[in-house]
Amino acid sequence: MEPMQHFEMESERLRFRRLRADDYALIAPILQDEQTMYAWEHGFTYDEVCDWIAGMLCRYREDGYGYFAALDKETDELIALAGPLTEHLYADETALGIGYIVRRDLWRQGYGTECARASIQYAFDRLGADRVIATIRPNNIASLGVAAACGMRAVGQIIKHYQNKDMPHIVCAINKPQPEEEKLDERQTTSDTEA
Repeated sequence: MEPMQHFEMESERLRFRRLRADDYALIAPILQDEQTMYAWEHGFTYDEVCDWIAGMLCRYREDGYGYFAALDKETDELIALAGPLTEHLYADETALGIGYIVRRDLWRQGYGTECARASIQYAFDRLGADRVIATIRPNNIASLGVAAACGMRAVGQIIKHYQNKDMPHIVCAINKPQPEEEKLDERQTTSDTEA
């Protein structure tokens, strides 16, 4: 009998669980697909997938979170890899960010936005974040669209160093809504309607 699975997050169609050391076969089809991984400029090798999983397990131990396996609630098949991440912006500055990598055959079905929204909510509600960012390559139009759909706005740019390359990234951010702001917005809407 299968042990009961623990899910970190949930969204309308997906449940998110932590990755396990034996998840290679589950996630390799996503990470080894060159088109899916175009922001990294290459599909991952066997060793790189193993290192990526090990890196996530390390993030869970050190940060308590990282990319999760986003599974279809009905079929349990892997839809995406997504979750909150500690992002290193500058030498001494970190921020709470989100990441999402959707299986290529499921692009344009709203999964990226669903994963991003669930990750933002998790960061605000469970991790106590006041601000959440996403670092996105300028040519990754789909990912920039997802960030915009979640209410994130471009606030700056950083250079990430990956495999001896300098890779510019746009920093998009969203602040946690404050209860006073929400009430003020509601009052403003009501007075506009009554006027």
